Amino acid sequence: MRVSTSPLRPILTTTLVLAVGWTLSMIQPAPAGAAASGPPTDAAGTPRGEVFHEDFERAPDTGTPMSIRDYLGHSDLRFDADDFWTDRAACNGFILSASVTGAEPGDCLDAASAMANVRALAGVLGVLNGTGPETNSAVAAYTQTNGPDGAVELETTTPIPLATGTGRFLTASVNVASLNCSAAVPTALQLALRTSDGVEHPVSEQAIDPCTDDRAESFSHGGVSARAGHFAADSSILIDGDSIGVVMRNGRGGGSGNDHAFDDLSIIDVTPTLDVELSQHTAVVGETVRLRFVVRNTPELAAKAGWSVRTVLPGGLAVTADPRVTTSCTAEVTAPGAGADIAFTGDLAAGQESCTIEVDVTPVARGSLTVAVEGDAVRGLDLGSQPALSAVDRVVIESPASGAVVESSRPTSAGTGEPGADIAVRDGEGHTLCETTVDPAGRWSCASTEVVESGEAVVRVEQTAAGLSSTDETTYRVLVPALAVEGTVHLEIQGADGSWVPVEGETVTIDPGDRLRVIATVTNTGENALGDITLAETPDTRLTCSSEFIEPGASTVCTSTEPLVLTPTALDHGSFSHTFEAVLTGYSRASDLAPTGSVTSAVAGRLPLPDAPRVSTGALHTSLGIVWGLAPLQPEAPLARTGAEVPSSAALLISGLLLVGATLVGAGTRQARRDRSRLS
Repeated sequence: MRVSTSPLRPILTTTLVLAVGWTLSMIQPAPAGAAASGPPTDAAGTPRGEVFHEDFERAPDTGTPMSIRDYLGHSDLRFDADDFWTDRAACNGFILSASVTGAEPGDCLDAASAMANVRALAGVLGVLNGTGPETNSAVAAYTQTNGPDGAVELETTTPIPLATGTGRFLTASVNVASLNCSAAVPTALQLALRTSDGVEHPVSEQAIDPCTDDRAESFSHGGVSARAGHFAADSSILIDGDSIGVVMRNGRGGGSGNDHAFDDLSIIDVTPTLDVELSQHTAVVGETVRLRFVVRNTPELAAKAGWSVRTVLPGGLAVTADPRVTTSCTAEVTAPGAGADIAFTGDLAAGQESCTIEVDVTPVARGSLTVAVEGDAVRGLDLGSQPALSAVDRVVIESPASGAVVESSRPTSAGTGEPGADIAVRDGEGHTLCETTVDPAGRWSCASTEVVESGEAVVRVEQTAAGLSSTDETTYRVLVPALAVEGTVHLEIQGADGSWVPVEGETVTIDPGDRLRVIATVTNTGENALGDITLAETPDTRLTCSSEFIEPGASTVCTSTEPLVLTPTALDHGSFSHTFEAVLTGYSRASDLAPTGSVTSAVAGRLPLPDAPRVSTGALHTSLGIVWGLAPLQPEAPLARTGAEVPSSAALLISGLLLVGATLVGAGTRQARRDRSRLS
């Protein structure tokens, strides 16, 4: 059998060094008389219930008073007392009610007033417990003679079976009434529990004396005034046995006073409750959360010494490197930093409502983490609330890495986070660069919508998930690629001898069927090599360039591979625009960038810039007004390029095309539909 007895002496202010190296202060003891309570209940945080209760109502309400040694209690329990406290002549050890009017010869030394007073005390206790003063039975003692101090006034002789299990705190309570409070000898009842090995374990330090105890009140019955109250012991024992007994001693045996009666003797399970609490119910992985173990005393507030807990945190939750252990009571706590094991044992002092033990923990993985204490991991405690912590992933920047060189004016940031969380990427001044959402795989990426200048740059990422915010920050270096190009373009027309003649100015007079070609010169005016030249041209023709890469300061010449033939259809609207634009990709030398192993280039010694920036130039954009030759309607005349003005309402011949009914309206600002037919 294992039994722990709660301390009965005042606890002095001192310190206790915990296993984790923290120094804690112990509490001050509660003031005497502060442990009053009402009847026990089974509600959470209150006494678990009565293990034993004797109301002595199996004694008759007629005839003469019954001796405690003759009484057969509930469940056929037997009682006894030392001889002095069963001496009928001393008026001790009677079980009676106010309705018992008889007496045996010599009872109370044949003092009728003494017998009347003990009957009245039974009635007062009936008023106190609400069962009715006339029929309430109680054990009475009027101490007509003197006896020894500290003798047993009542004890059970039949073991009381325990069905509450092991590791339970038990205490005792009793109702007591006293009169003749002005007499020299006060009542001094003290309760103890006796384990099956015969050892008494006192559970009350303060002797019960209704005359002076603040828990008592004044009552009267049958013209007799007395003080009475319900008195719970101020301590308890932690027991693992399967049976128990109760002993009540009287510290005083003198007969001058010490006149009292008692009733409703109980043994109560007063096991405290362990509630587990968290400072917050959601947290980001790596965030510090305060874990609290709250041991809540039962309402009688008896001392409870020796309760203990040993628990292992769920996977995904760990004690922090510096757990900052604190406790509000006498306790020894073991919580190794960065571990998962937490163990503690402690005491509740008399009058103490609760004890709180706190430890810093941190989630190390996302998910729902329940801090559950198993029943076999506690002793002397009932399990109460056990909360869950919802942990979300912290946002992490993977790119750009700290100290990296990024060749882009609109760098891309990427990393990991909580799936579905909102991501905001900001610069060192707090300006938003881009926003995105973490994908289901826990990854995010977004390119800056703002231009970032060359030099040292700071990127701060804030994640919002489940109402929680987490941030990450990195500093890197921006090297904005200096990409710039200029371009010129000119046209050449093929002469009758097949030679190409440059076209001067912006207007040229031509005939249908003439052939044109484009010659574009692209010059690299930036600081990075350029390549992958693309020429977008309207109308669609093809150009080839003299080189694939253009070094800084160099140029390349691009020429039409197929001449543009001016067909009548192309000239249908009187003129056409010829436009094109050059688009190029920037490159760096391999020696300018740290090798990544993931970037390849067809040209040795060249790597595409990280975000593959492209540069275009409007300088290669041109518009040429093409005017074709016009001649009077004279089929006999030879065709010639004249560029002559067109007379009003004249039919025109354009290189063999007959235009019938041509009309110019408003000095050539509007042209009617032309019907054409070929000349024969």
